[in-house]
Amino acid sequence: MFSAIISSLGGVFINKFIDGALAAFTAYQNKQISVEQLKDQLYGLMVNAARDVEVSHADALAKTYASFMDAMKTNKLLQIMWAFTVGTQLFVLVWSQFFVPLLFAYAILPSWKAGTTGEWAYLLLGACLGLGPLVLRNGPGAMSTDKFKALITK
Repeated sequence: MFSAIISSLGGVFINKFIDGALAAFTAYQNKQISVEQLKDQLYGLMVNAARDVEVSHADALAKTYASFMDAMKTNKLLQIMWAFTVGTQLFVLVWSQFFVPLLFAYAILPSWKAGTTGEWAYLLLGACLGLGPLVLRNGPGAMSTDKFKALITK
């Protein structure tokens, strides 16, 4: 199963990258470009391949979310569980961000440690409202060349 995941993700990246890389290496061997130009071309090819993969993943994620919302339109149990989850997590967030500081201000609550309760509430609420934008952070293909260079040189 792991090899299937790697081949489905890595295969797309490699197929997008390999043709341009071969052309760049051929130009370098024929002394048409310098080492710096070769590096720049390879970085650009990697960024473009990664961006294309990110865009295809964003499309797949959007289709998955749309199919879930279509299923939720007709399934009462999904609607009830979704509403329950959203309601409870909103309660947790309102409690931890409004009532707890208010209780501290009036010295009614001597100590309270939320731990990661608020973080989980944000995560569950985000999942109910569409996890895709949270996962992709800045949208598909948002990785710049500088970020990619920093990522692969660490």
